[in-house]
This record gives sequence, C-alpha cells and structure tokens, in this order.
Amino acid sequence: MFPIYPFSVPWLWPYHDCAPLIWLSGLVCLWLTRYTHQLASRWGGRYYWASAFVRPLGVLLTVVGWLAVSAEPGGMAPRSLQDWLNFLGWHGMLSMLSWLNVLRCLGAVLSLGFGLWAIAVLGLRRSFLYRRLDDSLITRGPYSIVRHPQFLSAIGVTFFSAQVFPGEFYFGPNTVMANWVLFTAALWLLAVLEDRELAVHFGVEYEDYARRVPRLFPN
Repeated sequence: MFPIYPFSVPWLWPYHDCAPLIWLSGLVCLWLTRYTHQLASRWGGRYYWASAFVRPLGVLLTVVGWLAVSAEPGGMAPRSLQDWLNFLGWHGMLSMLSWLNVLRCLGAVLSLGFGLWAIAVLGLRRSFLYRRLDDSLITRGPYSIVRHPQFLSAIGVTFFSAQVFPGEFYFGPNTVMANWVLFTAALWLLAVLEDRELAVHFGVEYEDYARRVPRLFPN
C-alpha cells in the first residue's frame, strides 16, 4: 500500500516509531540556542559559532521528525513515474476534493505564510543561525499579533496537514494527533522559557510588550 500522506518520504518509514524522539531532539536544540543573552555574554563569539550549528540542526530534526510521523511503516514506495502520477492523482488529490479539506489546506497554507512572514520580519540570521546581544526587540508585523509567530505557524501547519490526510494515524500508540498535542505543549514551554530570557534582557520594554501582545495564540 502507498503512504497515507502524499509527501511521505519512503526512507523515513523505518523511523516512524521513533519520530517523537527525532522532533523532540530538534526542539531541544532550539531550546539550547534560546539563551542568547546569558550564553553570548559568557562565551562571546564561541556562542555564535555553536548556535549557527545547533539551531539549523534543530530545525532540520524537527522537520525530519514530523515527516517520520507521517511516514507509514511497511508501506510500498511508488517505483515508477507512472506509479507516482497514479498515487498523487487518485490517492492524494481526489481524497482532498471536499469543502472541509479545502478549508484545511487553506489553513495549512495560511499558517505557512504566517511563518514565512515572521521569518522575513525577524531575518534569516535570527531565525536560523544566531541572535546577537545587541539585537533590538522586534514588535512589528506578525510580532504585533503574537510574541512567538514562528511557533504558532509550526502548530498550525502540523495541525491542518494532519487533518487533511489523517488515515489510520488516529489509531495506535504513535498517532499524528498525539504527536501534535505533545508538539504544541513543547512549543508552549519553549515560548515560556524564551519569554523569561527576553524579559531579563530587555526589562521594562519586554514587560510592556508582553502586556500588549499574547504569547502564542491571538486574542
């Protein structure tokens, strides 16, 4: 049988059962680089080099872990171009032709767009490599809606994509939605820890910002 998700990666099928450990390792890497103002003041340039390695690794592990969540163990990969066309055309696209799935796809696209907007405002360096001690506090654009828009984007993309092709992943110990609940809780905790770090560094400026703008979900 073919994978339930049309973007399921065949070489990740053997890692389906350990997928939560993979994306959780990615979040741990991102957590380690959140303490910019503590570590950079102690380590100096060494922190920036470490962060430039650890942060991209965290992003990669998080993405790979979620692809492994959606991978179907024991599935049979399409072997030819015609197999892929048949799979994408009938199994993938026709299963989406309902108004509810169209709305779910729209939700995933909008969530992804919100995250790309946040990356554009924050910048590629701050988003994927490192943040400097002298970086200013960003409060415009998506950061005027929530304090952690990239986290909200990740939550939305994983939720809506899981709803479009849920398949049999609602059953068994390692379901897509079980992973999503844990993923959301982990990002919420990460947001809380980062808020504390930023409040210590920016002081009253961040406290005023936090009073105006919600942490993770818009009011």
